[in-house]
Amino acid sequence: MTVAAPVSATKADPTGPGVRWLRHRLAAGVVSGLALWTTFPPMEWGFLAWIALAPLFWLVVLPDAPARSYLAAWAGGLIFWILAVPWLRLIGEGAWIGWVVLGSAFSLWWPLFLAMARWAVFRLRMPLMLAAPIAWVTTEYLRAYFLTGFPWYYLAHSQYRYLPVIQVADVTGTLGISLLIAMVNAWLVDLVSLPLFRRVGGRARLTGGQSVRLWVVTLAVGVTLCYGAYRLSTASFRPGPRVALLQSNLPQGQKTRDRDKALAGFESLIRRAVAVEPRPDLIVWPETSYPFSFIMLSPEVDVATLKRQLADISARIPPGEWLETRRAVLENLAELTTLARAPMLVGCGVWDHEPDRLYQYNTAVLFRPSQPDYEFYHKIHFVPFGEFIPLIEALPWLASLTPYRDRIPSLAAGKDPRTFEVGPYRIAPAICFEDTIPQVIGRFFGSPDRAGQPDILVNLSNDGWFRGSSELDMHLAIGVFRTIEHRVPLVRAVNTGFSALVDASGEIRVRLPKDREDLLIVDVPLDDRTTLYSRWGDWLGLSCLAATIGWLPLGLILPRRRRARPQA
Repeated sequence: MTVAAPVSATKADPTGPGVRWLRHRLAAGVVSGLALWTTFPPMEWGFLAWIALAPLFWLVVLPDAPARSYLAAWAGGLIFWILAVPWLRLIGEGAWIGWVVLGSAFSLWWPLFLAMARWAVFRLRMPLMLAAPIAWVTTEYLRAYFLTGFPWYYLAHSQYRYLPVIQVADVTGTLGISLLIAMVNAWLVDLVSLPLFRRVGGRARLTGGQSVRLWVVTLAVGVTLCYGAYRLSTASFRPGPRVALLQSNLPQGQKTRDRDKALAGFESLIRRAVAVEPRPDLIVWPETSYPFSFIMLSPEVDVATLKRQLADISARIPPGEWLETRRAVLENLAELTTLARAPMLVGCGVWDHEPDRLYQYNTAVLFRPSQPDYEFYHKIHFVPFGEFIPLIEALPWLASLTPYRDRIPSLAAGKDPRTFEVGPYRIAPAICFEDTIPQVIGRFFGSPDRAGQPDILVNLSNDGWFRGSSELDMHLAIGVFRTIEHRVPLVRAVNTGFSALVDASGEIRVRLPKDREDLLIVDVPLDDRTTLYSRWGDWLGLSCLAATIGWLPLGLILPRRRRARPQA
């Protein structure tokens, strides 16, 4: 009888020759943090994402001194986040404090991941290739809801230019690509830290465990690429509307300092748009780009109520002047719509006077030529520290993390997603960072069939806070995944950022250079495909979260074993 034995027992030691260069735990965390940062803008070395987390995952399988491993994981997370979001410093004077605070808070997700993965590996005897991807996706999913959600810098986002890899997002969502990348990183750790060969009949062959791992990774990557190639090759687009995207290049404070000049710039872009044949079916302005406030006034609001509500804005605004501003704004927007001879979707701030209170909204308003009525979409998801400050009443010092000093914003949220009918097309507006939040965009796609879903996703954004930074590139990159998840094209009209057209396969077909005032006219290709993700949402994230929650009681119930990872 032939007996199979490992070629070298030392390969079972996770600190063996294959990873000896990473003996110092801190080095593992730092290397992962630095490597992962390079996969995103501004460097965009996306290929490194497939190995960047291997040093961090190596910390999961070390059997001793876990405290130092957690410190190393936190250090790696801190380095990554501090390098990833320095654009937060550009919000205003003192914003560097917010950059450090938020970077430090997000860095805690790395040791949280380590704790979950180690529990699964050592208490549940789970293979690293299963434990690490589930734990990593759980942290990304939770981050989509933490402080109203910051689902930026997912592993998947590093792959936004690799179209065959990311097509599977229409089934699994963006998290499915993160799961795959994490699996490959975990496989690399197993490859160098577990027995690799065994001798059978005097010949060296892969161990059974390594063979299984190789087959699983090969199958997962192969199926993903084949599915991506199939979806790309069978995509069929039909002609859609012609859309004119107005891109401004206004410094953040200029809209209020020189409003007439800002308005003249947009009027010039509209004149350019209507001079092109065929004329656009829709003209889109960036977020809050109209330099004057749009004022809504309920018939039930009397002069006394109006005067009291105006005092909340400024004690120096007479009701008569406010009403004159309202009339002038309505007249000006009607004139611009007549000039455009096409519907206009305008980003502006809205003051809504109701009998009970004064509401302030961040809004997209649709105007139609020769029609007195207009339609509103009020932003439903706010950016923490930009549009609201969590816990501000209990912790007033949090105001120092924002660009606001005199008046803290108290925006009201829209209640529901809303689509606009523009000719035969349904338009779903998303304001600012809303197109980066999967669950927000998912609310527009509740219909089980394509007939009830939007044809086009329109993002109105103001990236003027982050002029010239990598935030502009990252914002566009994340939007790519919304198009694939729902098979819907995306058009963006942005201040200082990238106004662009992204088709339903995630291809950025055209974009304007950033930090430039210009006009982009695009013929939008429509896609009639439906997706499982539109129906099921983030089922993968919920599944991973449920699994990690179940790990804790299961690990407590099972008998305690020797602290060693499974070798198979």
